[in-house]
Amino acid sequence: MSVNKLTIRKDGFVDRQLTIPVQFTWDYVGLDQSIDEYEGEIINEVIGKGRDFEVTRFAHAPLTGTTTEPTDIKYEFNFYSGGSLNDSTNWRSDYLMEGFTTQDIFYYTNNFTNSFFKLDLYDNVDSKRQKNYVTIIIPTQQGLKMDAFMQTTLVSIKKPYFVLDYVGDKEGFFIYWLKKRTFLDINTFFMTAKFYDAKKGYFVKMANMPQSSISGNKYSFDSSQYFYYRVELNYEKHDYQVFNMNPNQSIYLNDGQRAGAALPIKWYEYVNP
Repeated sequence: MSVNKLTIRKDGFVDRQLTIPVQFTWDYVGLDQSIDEYEGEIINEVIGKGRDFEVTRFAHAPLTGTTTEPTDIKYEFNFYSGGSLNDSTNWRSDYLMEGFTTQDIFYYTNNFTNSFFKLDLYDNVDSKRQKNYVTIIIPTQQGLKMDAFMQTTLVSIKKPYFVLDYVGDKEGFFIYWLKKRTFLDINTFFMTAKFYDAKKGYFVKMANMPQSSISGNKYSFDSSQYFYYRVELNYEKHDYQVFNMNPNQSIYLNDGQRAGAALPIKWYEYVNP
């Protein structure tokens, strides 16, 4: 093996300097920073970028839009008591029609307190492609009262008529939805209603009109008109309004077809064939 031999001679006492070139490689400078950036890219690729899912509450809008007007929203649920489907009086706002006894309601038995109304808000009225985004639960412990006889004693029991507001009965008053529209830009929903009967163990489907209003076949109709109310959210005011979708609901025509403010949102038990 041959190598370069350097001979350094020192003559006298004069200091001399020897410059030896050394090559520096900067390939690894900033490597830690690159690793951090790459790690961030991989995380974004696997779990995606963070999105704002913060929710806010939407309250029911006053009737005329002014702050001095009442803000309560009213729901009236009517159960089928039997008899002819041509007679609208066979639907009544009374838990007794659903099979509960006066004792069940007065003493708040488990069968009664475990029952509830379920309002589902969908993005459209097509049952084959709709998505349920919001669910509102209204418990039977809320609501107005009515007089009924328990054996021979007159007592006051709950009835399925609700006046919901900021105070008092307020469960079901607010709609909780995304605060910003960057992820889902939806401000129109379509509301359906069901009643869970804990005594019977199944859901009872509700319609916005009794089947007595349907001429001819009581089971053949446009479901988009009879099973839904339309809910409109206002992102600027953070409130909402409810509108009927059935042109036969003439009782709402003087109110611009708005429901729940001056007049209650009415639901009627749907009787299966």
